[in-house]
Amino acid sequence: MKKIHLFLIGIVPMTLTLNGCHLFLSQDKLVELAANLVIEKYQTASCEEVAQMQPTSGDTIQGGDEKEAALKKKAIELLKNNPELREQFINRVAGPMANKMFECDLVP
Repeated sequence: MKKIHLFLIGIVPMTLTLNGCHLFLSQDKLVELAANLVIEKYQTASCEEVAQMQPTSGDTIQGGDEKEAALKKKAIELLKNNPELREQFINRVAGPMANKMFECDLVP
């Protein structure tokens, strides 16, 4: 499911913010924070923005700098390598994303 990477758009700002204290947060808490950022991004995006959102793969991540790209890649790898965390993340973001897409007439 390549579109899983689309969910990770919001993870980088969260990871940059939490970079200094990530060792003190559980993986579950990080997934919850990342999911909340993705949900917020979809809820505040216009329909045009949602329609133009493109998934990115771990190999083609483009960020503002090397550190940001590395953090995106690390977040993707965490979700790829941990099916339980990935399931938690997808369960949290799927409903709000699908609702936004439905509101924007993007669901076939």
